[in-house]
Amino acid sequence: MPGLPKPAEVRPLWEHLPQDLIDHLERVSRLSGELATRWGVDPEAAELAGFLHDIARAQRPDELLRQARDLGLPIDPVEQATPLLLHGPVGAALARAAVTGAGDDVFQAITWHSTARPGMSHLEQVVFLADKLDPGKAGYYPPGLEPLGQLAQAGLDQAVVFYLDWQLRQLLERGSVVHPAAVHARNWLLLRPHGDKLTADL
Repeated sequence: MPGLPKPAEVRPLWEHLPQDLIDHLERVSRLSGELATRWGVDPEAAELAGFLHDIARAQRPDELLRQARDLGLPIDPVEQATPLLLHGPVGAALARAAVTGAGDDVFQAITWHSTARPGMSHLEQVVFLADKLDPGKAGYYPPGLEPLGQLAQAGLDQAVVFYLDWQLRQLLERGSVVHPAAVHARNWLLLRPHGDKLTADL
């Protein structure tokens, strides 16, 4: 993609973020590029989206709600109850305002990296999975999630469904609400024709 900025070029815009979060952004950027290369997705777009995906993650819940309202973003009742889920949409809006030369696919990947969505692109799937595969993330590979890395190398759809299934079980066990986009994403991935899926032998 001509004119696409590199993560290192946009990094100074977010130097104020906590160092552990910047480290996470850099690891996810690298993992996104590697997974994109595996699946024939633009690695530069993946690296950029991976770096930008959590730029609003350090904000307080009340600040995320305020910014979402100020930006005119739709707020689902689940997001109203769990404002942390807004860090993707808010981060995408902030990135769109600050970063030139990136296509809409990059901002979509940032928006949906927490919940997934029906109709998600391969770039969105790559960034979604790279975020979950970060080895430096707290609670890395909690019980039941260990196969995710291998699944991400075998097929994007099946890896995303595997993670959504795992996440759904965790939320139900805690009595937590579930974002409707995650439910719709899971159903869409399970129902769409096999011809649309990227899979490969290990």
